[in-house]
Amino acid sequence: MRFLSTLAASVIGTLLALGLIVFFFVFFVFAVSLSADQAPTVQSGSVLTVPLEGDVPERTTDDPFQQAFGQGPSYDLRDLETSLQKARSDSRIEAVWLRMKGLSAGWATLEEIRQAVAETRRSGVPILASSDEFGMSEKGHFVASAADSVFTAPQSAFEYNGFATTLAFFDGTFERLDVEPEIIRAGKYKSAGEPFMRKDLSEPNREQLTALLETVNDRFMTAVAEAREQPVETLTRMATEDAFLSSEAAVDAGLVDGLRYEDEVRDRFRSIANTGMTNDLQTVSVEEYRRVSAESAEQSYTGTGEIGIVYAEGQIVTGETEDQFPSGGPQTLGSTDLTEALQTARTSASTKAVVLRVNSPGGSAAASEAMWRAVERTAAEKPVIVSMGDVAASGGYYIAAGADSIVAAPTTTTGSIGVFGLVVNAEGFFENQLGVTFDGVQTSPYADLFSPTTPLTENERRVIGTSIDQTYQTFLQRVADARSMDVEAVNEVAQGRVWSGRDAEEVGLVDTTGSLADAVAMAGTAAGLGDGPYRTRILPRPKTFVERLAGQFAAQARQAWQSITMNALERQFWQKKQVLDRAIGSQDVIQTRLPFTPTIE
Repeated sequence: MRFLSTLAASVIGTLLALGLIVFFFVFFVFAVSLSADQAPTVQSGSVLTVPLEGDVPERTTDDPFQQAFGQGPSYDLRDLETSLQKARSDSRIEAVWLRMKGLSAGWATLEEIRQAVAETRRSGVPILASSDEFGMSEKGHFVASAADSVFTAPQSAFEYNGFATTLAFFDGTFERLDVEPEIIRAGKYKSAGEPFMRKDLSEPNREQLTALLETVNDRFMTAVAEAREQPVETLTRMATEDAFLSSEAAVDAGLVDGLRYEDEVRDRFRSIANTGMTNDLQTVSVEEYRRVSAESAEQSYTGTGEIGIVYAEGQIVTGETEDQFPSGGPQTLGSTDLTEALQTARTSASTKAVVLRVNSPGGSAAASEAMWRAVERTAAEKPVIVSMGDVAASGGYYIAAGADSIVAAPTTTTGSIGVFGLVVNAEGFFENQLGVTFDGVQTSPYADLFSPTTPLTENERRVIGTSIDQTYQTFLQRVADARSMDVEAVNEVAQGRVWSGRDAEEVGLVDTTGSLADAVAMAGTAAGLGDGPYRTRILPRPKTFVERLAGQFAAQARQAWQSITMNALERQFWQKKQVLDRAIGSQDVIQTRLPFTPTIE
């Protein structure tokens, strides 16, 4: 039987390999054709179209294979910002069209987009926003309200019902699995263990989440009230009394300027561009325009060097970044990859300053320390400015502490300066669910300290608690040194509490609120590169579609081999283990991370 299973696995592997070769060959020509025109021609009198749909990622790859298969958006946040920046000086661009199609990005990302739109409008470029039949939610209206005019289609919906965040709790799940999670934490607000040990929010956690919601609500109300010339009190009343408006009611309330079908919006742009109502409207999309050079858009770079933008995105893990393609699992940030990217920026003669873009809920404490060290070493040689995205908390804040300055969006989720340890006792799971028991010998009482098959003793809990306290004190010291604060003062605003970027500035955890573009400007000034715009270099380089697919092909081949060679008991054990892994993860015991990224809708 072993011979037959081995033969079958070999045949399957060979067929998969042949299929992959054919797959690459078929799409090679298509990929080449996609990448052939790197600089599209922009006609005079063009309208830059910006489709705002779903999430807007921090970065994408230019890989034509990925574009061919529709793997993710065709542009990223940086592409959007630089495209709008070029449009301000490009005489060929007559106007900008924001096409709202269900925008669902995080609030800090929305802040960045809105700021770029507002700056483009102030430069004199007309901007119109429309939602067609997609309607509009608060997120879409937050961005659209920065335009000169906002239109939506007749009979479309207009959501205006406030904000909420909902968390999942797994205490009941662990009870059913006969699994006992044991949590040890430093910081009264460190809520990382709550999803594993409670069925609802604790009061400290409720307090901090309420503060985050209030920041988002205040930013939304203030921005829309100013843009639409409405009292904040009126908007607040509408959110509580008219939660789901029709498009007609939104016009009556002064939240949008009129009802327009898509063809009517196009007619409006024809009048702006003076093309005549019967002529075709010349448009260029962000996907195309991002490949247009700054020089052809009548911009000129200042200075002789470049600014390195290093992305620190995802849950922090030790070693290399774990690629979740194509499953779409949580993105990870490997300590090795970020350290190497910072070394590249540090040793490059052309890179004069570094912007570290942090969008991470944290993770491994050991990996966070390693990355903090890499940031500190880079800051000792070149200016390093941190730009915080939607979330830069716990380990995400830890690595930011090594920089010269920290810039956060008002709605960034940050702070969470705390540490926790998670040890799982799955003894009941193995015995009651699988009929597996364990026994053994050891040379010291702590040799099986992190064993998942025995409960913690009081002495073991004390040992882990001491290690967590030491890590917490190190964390406090890193922040105190970076922020020029006493450790006691840091401890007052730490305790694992999350802060909005706006509130974090008030308590001294960030230097100022702003966008990625603001951080780049600060870096350019610190490096003496003039007023900008600046040449930039993105690090680390995103993996191409082929690289990601090849890695996953190898992983799928291993899984296929396992499924064939396992016996029934092994297969059952493996399936149960996967359930546990999804529930509690497989990271280091000592963590500096959020258990969740607050999603405020």
